[in-house]
Amino acid sequence: MKPGILPRPKPIAAYLGLTAWAVICVLMGASLLADHLLTLPAPAAASLRDVVAAQRRVDQRDRWLVLHVVAAGCGCSARVLEHLLATPRPPGVIERVVFVVEPGGVAPAAAIRDHGFDLDVVTPDELGARYHVEAAPLLVVVDPHDGVRYVGGYTPRKQAADLRDLAVIAATRRGETVPPLPAFGCAVGRALRSKLDPLGFRN
Repeated sequence: MKPGILPRPKPIAAYLGLTAWAVICVLMGASLLADHLLTLPAPAAASLRDVVAAQRRVDQRDRWLVLHVVAAGCGCSARVLEHLLATPRPPGVIERVVFVVEPGGVAPAAAIRDHGFDLDVVTPDELGARYHVEAAPLLVVVDPHDGVRYVGGYTPRKQAADLRDLAVIAATRRGETVPPLPAFGCAVGRALRSKLDPLGFRN
């Protein structure tokens, strides 16, 4: 080899390097797209009845109760919360925002309470323990007898502008059965996050 001339890389080494790079790109792309393409799991209504009943305060018994589960750092949750704070809410209904933050995180408590919402600030682990929920945003409508009448998302498509919480609440109060909308958003529970992002690209 002449001085000053670097040896050419062996073809096999270049091929392996290119293959490894392509595999990493595909895995990262699939992981990052998961939140945009996958419908997140919603808990079964039957599994929520007792846990939601246990979270009612005494003054909230025998009334319609609506839970809005939203998470800090989740774009879909941010859109839902913005919508909640900007639209007139149905009279005669207790609405609670369950705001999920990592330990030490802060929720916009004053803005939420000033708009008439009850507020429960929880960590991801507390969300699972108290409500059996792993993803956000999620809409839950509970009748005065603690029957869970709706568990699902807010929109028919990812990032759709037509949030349908008011229509869902009104229909369930009329006694109608409302098919659940898909739950698009962010995995909040640690087990679900690990399942959707096993390599930790997003976390």
